[in-house]
Amino acid sequence: MVRRFRCALKGPTIHAEGTIHSYVPFSLVAPAGLPLLRTREVTDHWHQTMIPTLRRLKENMVPHGLDLLYIDNLSYHFLLDTLDYGKSIFRVMDFHDGFPGWKGEPRKLADKIAKKSHLTVYSALGLKNYVAGLTPRKAAFVPNGVDGDLFRQNHQARSRHPLLDNIPDPIVLYTGMIDSRIDFPLIRFAAKHLPYVSFVFTGTIQGLKKPKGLPKNIYFTGPIPHKELPLLMETAAGGMIPFDVNNAMGLIQGIRPLKLLEYMAAGLPVLSASWPELKKMNSPAWIYNDKNQFVDLVSKAVCSPYDPSESINFSLAHDWNQSFKLMLKAFI
Repeated sequence: MVRRFRCALKGPTIHAEGTIHSYVPFSLVAPAGLPLLRTREVTDHWHQTMIPTLRRLKENMVPHGLDLLYIDNLSYHFLLDTLDYGKSIFRVMDFHDGFPGWKGEPRKLADKIAKKSHLTVYSALGLKNYVAGLTPRKAAFVPNGVDGDLFRQNHQARSRHPLLDNIPDPIVLYTGMIDSRIDFPLIRFAAKHLPYVSFVFTGTIQGLKKPKGLPKNIYFTGPIPHKELPLLMETAAGGMIPFDVNNAMGLIQGIRPLKLLEYMAAGLPVLSASWPELKKMNSPAWIYNDKNQFVDLVSKAVCSPYDPSESINFSLAHDWNQSFKLMLKAFI
């Protein structure tokens, strides 16, 4: 919280040689799926306690102009009514009804934003019908991309991320939100059968308590800045997507995993559970259908030579430049 407050006070972050200005606001009250924070009063008026203030934000934007308003967070719905802009895009990356604690409120906000935005884009084919139900002015499929330039950087100056200094090799890595989608019984089973492998989870634990009684070769590092992902992945033997497709499909079916592209951009073999959206990607990921297959694939990743060229080439064909071109084309 202190870090975000300081970031809000320092003003905009400048990107792309001054052509993009980004702001990270701070607020004393913010919408959340908790009893008091999910009320209409909070979702509609939280921005009145925002730093920088909305008035200051608008004043800072005047010299630069606002050509495009891009919204991928439901909490920023008010920007459509308060800012002057040329075009607006609403990006849908998941089923909003699945957000814990909200009791239908996110769907109402999504419906409002989709109706007011010039274009609504969705990141997975499985979201098409959901987006259509929002009755947007115009909609298009624009999948996630990967920052290829970030993963092509040379990290030879330090070949191991400090978070991994005390974790023994070989490492199989998970990056991203750690929540009820993770199949921890699967991970527990694999860790017991492969005690020489370190199963590392890097990200924020959300909506659940860290499971107790896990084998000692399962590690949680906490989150890291996105720019450090390539260094983190550099010493891993594989990247895993161990989603619980048997019990959490409602939370998974609309996901086209960005982490798959990031693992591949880093040259890692990807070990993934199977669900329809992932199959539609036609990637070179290694798919498992049960816990024994997962154990076999982990053994393969840590014990066998791996040629990363196919995975890297796949990620290059799915970078953000391609997604941006699709987004521009959708405006025509």
